[in-house]
Amino acid sequence: MRLFLTAICVTVIGVTAHAACPSKAPKLAKSNFSDGDQKVNAAWLQKNLGGHKVVYAGKDTETYFADGSYSYKSKGQTWKANTYKFYDNGMRCIGYQKPRFDLYVVNDGKLVLVNEKKERYVGQIRK
Repeated sequence: MRLFLTAICVTVIGVTAHAACPSKAPKLAKSNFSDGDQKVNAAWLQKNLGGHKVVYAGKDTETYFADGSYSYKSKGQTWKANTYKFYDNGMRCIGYQKPRFDLYVVNDGKLVLVNEKKERYVGQIRK
């Protein structure tokens, strides 16, 4: 019984553990940008994304809650983090156990997320 309870505690702690986002964002390579990309900063991201949802093709949805927490829903699954952080170079950090960094830009008036593989996803901001 004691071993079983220990296993449950380790599982719960492992699932709910989150890391803090660092004070500085990783440096960006120029190859993250495409023709027509406009840079955004932390203030722009907070004003436009904080307390809102971003919906991508296939109905994948990011939610930046006003309390500073975050969730991502895709194909019936949800991933949550206690924190997110926006940076002045347009990057954002999601406070998962291993923090995730992505870049936001605006291109042709549309919000675009650029991930670490340089894949680009157009999102629509919703309340």
